[in-house]
Amino acid sequence: MSSNIKDELKSEARGYTSWSVENALDFPDKILPQCDVILDSESGEVLTAGGILQLTGAGKIGKTMLLLNILFGLAIGRYVLGFRISKPRRVLYLNGENSSRTMQSRLKLLRDYFCIDDEQADLLRKNLLIVNGGFSIQQPDVLKDIRGNLKEIRPGVLVIDPLKNFYSGEENSADDMRKFMVAVRELIREFNLTVIIIHHTGKKQNDNNFYSGRGSSLLADDAETTVSFQKDVNNKGLFNLFVTGRNCDEFTLHLTKQPERWYLYSLTDKPEPSPDHTLIEIIDSLPENFTTGLFNEAANCKGLSLRTAGDRLRTAVDSGLIERVVQGKFRKVPVMQVMQFPKCAAQPAQQVIPENEVMQVMQFPIGVAEVAETFHPENVPEVMQVMQNDADCRNISEPADDYRGLF
Repeated sequence: MSSNIKDELKSEARGYTSWSVENALDFPDKILPQCDVILDSESGEVLTAGGILQLTGAGKIGKTMLLLNILFGLAIGRYVLGFRISKPRRVLYLNGENSSRTMQSRLKLLRDYFCIDDEQADLLRKNLLIVNGGFSIQQPDVLKDIRGNLKEIRPGVLVIDPLKNFYSGEENSADDMRKFMVAVRELIREFNLTVIIIHHTGKKQNDNNFYSGRGSSLLADDAETTVSFQKDVNNKGLFNLFVTGRNCDEFTLHLTKQPERWYLYSLTDKPEPSPDHTLIEIIDSLPENFTTGLFNEAANCKGLSLRTAGDRLRTAVDSGLIERVVQGKFRKVPVMQVMQFPKCAAQPAQQVIPENEVMQVMQFPIGVAEVAETFHPENVPEVMQVMQNDADCRNISEPADDYRGLF
């Protein structure tokens, strides 16, 4: 071979990218960069940076409802539904199925459910971004537009909901699915993305392979983690979330949701806990008007975690102990319980009771209308109990030190 040809080959060879080669003996001891975990769990890492998570489920089962719960947690950096989230992430949600009106309704309910304070509102405004409408990701001209938008928005997590509205190939074709996944992988490498893809299951799901969505199994094979969302066939209103992944043990989360609501509860949490003494003490320590942050501080003084504090705040709202004034701000609700009066005792019920005081009036026996004389301003801070004792009627007044425990 002449020297000219050798020089030419050497010149062409200079353009190659050298491999990073490791040996099997020393590589296990090599210190690697710390992995950035997007979703963590007690069973291991569910989703890491640069990975793909596939969420499957039947049509209209509530996959988007489940997804939005998780995305709220990602956007504000908050533990949600059994998934640990270490820090806030910017999420770009490609909504290809739900109308704008439907999304508005669900997002409003979730915003109220998460009791967003001012700081979390700023995070949510910056980190959870929504694009409505479907388009074919693997088409070259569309991919060019996607690249331009991703370069501008710079999300950390890209959500595709559902696959069928962003995929132009045949679902059963492995070749078409491979082209789609190649396009997704290019976006992951170019923009340091983590991707969540929502996919429907077939009408008759194979019990032995319920993680896979309908059509080609290439997506499930390529994903780091696959999650299957299913109704519990034995318990109405309950759901099972089956999780399997490369970096976590297979596990199941048991979930429930309130009727007509778009948020979920993990059954490891108490779905609707009743007010307890700790919650009452927290509320009593707060001023009449307070913020979420002030509530969290008071809860922290009682030894409650931030996540538990959020749960207790929702319990206080649901129980009517406090009410939301505006986003992130609340006020105490005056407690008042008035039992039915007989006709001759109607006069006491017309008395004006100042705010923040408690009045419990038990049924009056006939002929005791004169009890109205006891309703003087100096008696208002007390709990008035008028009880029947055969022919006699006695007035018993006791301080309302622990009135909230009565209800």
